[in-house]
Amino acid sequence: MHDISVCFLCFMVYSFIGWVYEVSLYLVRDKVFVNRGFLNGPYLPIYGCGAMAVVLLFGDMGDLKSIPALFFSSVMVSCILEYLTSYIMEKLFHARWWDYSDYRFNLNGRICLSAAIVFGVLSVLLIKFIHPFVSGIFYKIPEAAAEITAAFVVGFFVTDLTLTVVAITGLQKRLEEARARLEQEWQENVEAAKERRAALVERLGVQHKRLIKAFPQMKSEKHDDILTEIREAIKERSHKK
Repeated sequence: MHDISVCFLCFMVYSFIGWVYEVSLYLVRDKVFVNRGFLNGPYLPIYGCGAMAVVLLFGDMGDLKSIPALFFSSVMVSCILEYLTSYIMEKLFHARWWDYSDYRFNLNGRICLSAAIVFGVLSVLLIKFIHPFVSGIFYKIPEAAAEITAAFVVGFFVTDLTLTVVAITGLQKRLEEARARLEQEWQENVEAAKERRAALVERLGVQHKRLIKAFPQMKSEKHDDILTEIREAIKERSHKK
């Protein structure tokens, strides 16, 4: 049980590191802080899953001779994990959450070579330096304290996941409502439709707005045009402030 608790706590730490990495990229590029997480908390589970997969599969490849094999194996794992995550999320929520189509050497816009290389480098650092340090700290915590901490974090994580799934379902419903209203108003009065577009932003919940900002390349299978309208309205509002 102690090992499971430590693994989960490591998973959360690596998810947090992934969140910091993603937020930092957008902060440097756009000079704007955006919570890049699919969930509300400061963590990206895909990074935690990838890191723990590397630890469990290649944890014994820390010597210098194994580094090339570790790098390329980790690249393969990251590509498979990211591609499957993109595909599954698209099928579950009827939306494409990220798109690498503008990147060189991409596959169906779901994965790209540059991101895979970054993960490969991070995986080498993870096995040689990061995981021994992080797991060593958690193993020093008394077993009961580690299990209680892990249980608390699991509860927080599951709650966050539930709220996010509810918000995504609500976003799809809002997009469907917006389509019906905007299609009629564009035909009747263009100015009224523009006002309605701004009003739609007001009707969005905090969770909906956060998800739209967090995934600027998100595409809805059925309502992408309406999503684009709402995204433009959000940009207009931010520029006026």
